[in-house]
Amino acid sequence: MNPLFAVRDCLRDKQIASAAEIAACVQVPTLVAEDMLAHWVHRGLIERLDAQGAACSTGACQRCGACGTSKTAAAVYQWRGIQSTAEQPAKKHPVMLLHSA
Repeated sequence: MNPLFAVRDCLRDKQIASAAEIAACVQVPTLVAEDMLAHWVHRGLIERLDAQGAACSTGACQRCGACGTSKTAAAVYQWRGIQSTAEQPAKKHPVMLLHSA
């Protein structure tokens, strides 16, 4: 199976996971998994979520350096899938009224 599709399928099965978890699932380096996840984020099938406060003692990690550490919170990825037409906003089409004579 193509590793790109293996990443997609692994996240679809897990629903939410870190890049390291996905990398272990498909047996590729974490940086390679992050690149493949970025592809699926761009396609709109998954969403990248930054874990807030995971590495900051203040609980408000914004890479501000207030806590004196260079560590940043790890991102997790969530499966979004393809939205059904019922979930998509209705497209508005212009309407032309015709009057009969």
